[in-house]
Amino acid sequence: MFVISTIIDLVKTAFGFFTKKQESKDELAAKNSEQQNEITLEETRNGFTWRQLLGYVLTFIVFYNYVIIPVLVLFGVVLPPIPLADVWKVLIILIGGS
Repeated sequence: MFVISTIIDLVKTAFGFFTKKQESKDELAAKNSEQQNEITLEETRNGFTWRQLLGYVLTFIVFYNYVIIPVLVLFGVVLPPIPLADVWKVLIILIGGS
């Protein structure tokens, strides 16, 4: 009987430990999200930021590939396109995607 009660206590302790660990992970994620929001708010208060600049540059690259190059081809001017695979990845991350 002593062995069974010891095993039950051990299982309860282990279960409580893992539950607390999961709760602390959730609390940590919430805290990190809150801190990131504060950083973003502080950056936007300071005016023009590197994120805005990066967004404008990436938007220009997409505009260049899809609008400027085809229009110039109509006039006989051939310009090399910029590969967009990495540009799309960075742009999606920049706007908050995953």
